[in-house]
Amino acid sequence: MNTSRLLRWWIVLSALLFFFVPLFVNADTDEAVVKRIELVISERKVQNEENTIRVTQGETVELVWHSDEVAELHLHGYDISFEVSPDAPAVVTFEAHATGRFPITSHGFAGEHGHGHEALLYIEVYPR
Repeated sequence: MNTSRLLRWWIVLSALLFFFVPLFVNADTDEAVVKRIELVISERKVQNEENTIRVTQGETVELVWHSDEVAELHLHGYDISFEVSPDAPAVVTFEAHATGRFPITSHGFAGEHGHGHEALLYIEVYPR
């Protein structure tokens, strides 16, 4: 095989690889994008402009909580319980796999136990 013919084959093969290999690469291997949301609880209320956080199914969500007092919180639907305190931010990370509207409620402020009837915040997960 002469050099010019070999060069042409190399160009054709390179072009095919350039255009078709990305079609077969698994997109799930890409580094996940994390939706990070900072939240502040003051006087037992979330100080956020909106009381609903909207995300898309499959997103990784990171909630960073700051609070003026100790509280135990619960994200319903995902069954995630966590504690916030004024000492350090609490970070809660989860993959938004279930769609719907999920409240975050208090299960007690300042060491008190009980279930708050009002949602502090809602997470809405929309289908892809």
